[in-house]
This record gives sequence, structure tokens and C-alpha cells, in this order.
Amino acid sequence: MVWLAGLITLLTIVVWVYAFFDALTSPAAEVRNLPKVLWLVVIVLFTPVGPLLWLFLGRPRDGDVPEATASDARSVSAEDLDPSDFQQAADRDRPLGPDDDPEFLRRLNRRINPEE
Repeated sequence: MVWLAGLITLLTIVVWVYAFFDALTSPAAEVRNLPKVLWLVVIVLFTPVGPLLWLFLGRPRDGDVPEATASDARSVSAEDLDPSDFQQAADRDRPLGPDDDPEFLRRLNRRINPEE
């Protein structure tokens, strides 16, 4: 019976910590039903019930998409992509990575093979 009480206590602590940090890191604009600060107060003060309320009533849903972006979004398939888009020259003077820089490769080759 003692192990059951310990298990319930441990589970309560884990759910409380998860709910608190989840509420703390959630964007304020996405929090449902109450302001973010009020949700943090509810989680802290009403320990057994507050985290559960947050998880079911306050937590942002993964499927919630603002209406403006949902109507503007379109699916992109492989047929819509143009291979020439990926091979356009960058607007920079220098290459993107060191393996694209011929001078870097020459210096690296001299460091690896100093005899040549």
C-alpha cells in the first residue's frame, strides 16, 4: 500500500513538472481558455487538478492552424519543384561551405601532404 502512495506521488510530481514547463514554454498567443500567467498560477496553486486542467483545457493543440495560413497554404509535390531552383548561384562572394571553396581545398591538401 505504501508503494501505491509513492507511485501516485511520483506520478503527480512528474505531471506537475511537465505541465508547468509546458505552460511556461508555450507561446502566449496559442494558450487556450485563460491567459498564460493565469494558467501558471492554476498549475502551481491547484497541484493535483491544475496540471490536468492545463493538459486538457489550456494546452495549445497541435492541429490548431490560424485560419489565414490554412487558406493560403498549398501542398507542394515533387512535380512542382524545378531543379534549376537548387542550382542558382548564391548572392555571396564566398561559397556556402568549405567543400565548395577551391582555395580551402588547396590549403587543406597542402596541410595533409606537405611534400607535394
